[in-house]
Amino acid sequence: MSGKFHEKVILVAGGTGGLGRTVSLAFLLEGAKVVVTYRKQEALDALKIAAGPDAARLAGFEVDVTEEAAVRQLVEKILAQHGSLDVLVNTVGGYAGGTKLWELETKIFDQMLALNLRSGYALSRAAVRAMLKRARGPS
Repeated sequence: MSGKFHEKVILVAGGTGGLGRTVSLAFLLEGAKVVVTYRKQEALDALKIAAGPDAARLAGFEVDVTEEAAVRQLVEKILAQHGSLDVLVNTVGGYAGGTKLWELETKIFDQMLALNLRSGYALSRAAVRAMLKRARGPS
């Protein structure tokens, strides 16, 4: 198989969610090795089924991407297994809609901040450092 991303190692954080699933499958179609983070095993299983024969190039890790230590360990595992990390795509996010701001619990607000902002920070911090050491990713 050849494609624009043939043999590239792609990390799709949130790779089993609505947007993440589509992104993961698109990279697989282009020949990439895709690593996804997920929260539910059933979602990873469904993604593998959807990937069909490309599932051999798909790996998944259950990781809380808001935790910096967990994300660093994930990047280390990817490097150990694949030797590189070429692309990071963050599709993690969420919104607790339907609640008026003045009625929203601070705990829920903090969860949205962590999911939407902290995850991107933790992922970028770990992935970009690894990419730069190997002359991959952003320059």
